[in-house]
Amino acid sequence: MAKKSDVHFYKNKRQNSLVVRRRRKLMITGVLILIIFVTTILGLSWFLSQPFIVINNLVVSGNLLIATDDILAVTKKIITDSYFGLFAKSNIFFYPSKTIKKTLAATFPAIKNIHGNLENWQTLKLSVEERTPFGLWCQSVDTTACFYLDDNGLIFSSAAVFSDNIFLKFTGGEINASSSPLGKNFLPSDEFRRVSFFLDSLVPFGLIPIVFEANPNEYRIYSKNGGWLIINTADDLSQVLENLETIFRSDNFKKALARSGVIDYIDLRYGNKVFYKFKNGD
Repeated sequence: MAKKSDVHFYKNKRQNSLVVRRRRKLMITGVLILIIFVTTILGLSWFLSQPFIVINNLVVSGNLLIATDDILAVTKKIITDSYFGLFAKSNIFFYPSKTIKKTLAATFPAIKNIHGNLENWQTLKLSVEERTPFGLWCQSVDTTACFYLDDNGLIFSSAAVFSDNIFLKFTGGEINASSSPLGKNFLPSDEFRRVSFFLDSLVPFGLIPIVFEANPNEYRIYSKNGGWLIINTADDLSQVLENLETIFRSDNFKKALARSGVIDYIDLRYGNKVFYKFKNGD
């Protein structure tokens, strides 16, 4: 007859053997799952890198200010990368459309919008919409090295040298002279739009703006006939325009303008008190 301790020993040994077998089975199962997973990932990586589903041709259209080669270089750098070192970003199913658009817009401020479309399984077409030049921003009034800015006051591209006043010239503003102005705003967008409206409103008075100079406390506007206006930056431009209209309607101003015909300056910095001078000294 077996002793009780011997029975207990064999029972524990059997239980331990079962635990070992279960652990071994779980380990083998885990290894098999890992092998299947890795094999699947590598197989998928191989399949998604096959030439028939990979972008190998880029086409750019709509660009005039930005060189096509520059756009292609930035785009190629993005799609030649991969996700986790396994999946090619040039794959037509997973190419990073948003990253391409965001990176191109950040690299080239002249881009207003950009759309990417797959024309076939291997060609990505990038349609570029560039910003429209509204005026020029120049470091100073006399310099010829200027940049285009759009109707929101964003400086977006180097400009050609013009022999006459084709574009309204802006100078000063919130631009740091020690760094590139590209991608920066001459003035905050809302303020720039108010300024643009004000400048357009000067034309009926015979004051055709050619230069707008933004200083810390005042705006100076130079007109085509040589006269200039001074405005306090803190003033409401709508009120300034009303004051200017009142001056132009006054009999004294009309008589002086008829005698001289040429305005030297109009100072609008003092509310309803407007100071002006004509070329002949009136």
